[in-house]
Amino acid sequence: MNVAIPLITTVADLQRSYRSLVDKIKKTGELLLVVSNGKPDVVVMSAKAYNIKAKRLKALEEEYLLKVYKEALAEHKAGKTI
Repeated sequence: MNVAIPLITTVADLQRSYRSLVDKIKKTGELLLVVSNGKPDVVVMSAKAYNIKAKRLKALEEEYLLKVYKEALAEHKAGKTI
């Protein structure tokens, strides 16, 4: 599994450099982690990156549910469930 390290910025830097940071995450598809008082606060991503991740998550959920359904059906047919 390839997990990219997000860009990291502070709230103050986000306020000062909003446009350049947003342009960068739109161009690269990277995540932007915003820290406040040294602690992670929010993650910002482009709408395009969000839609890609949301579609992938939905596909994974559907794949998982189908697998569980098939296993349950097989167990029922084998008489292992009531």
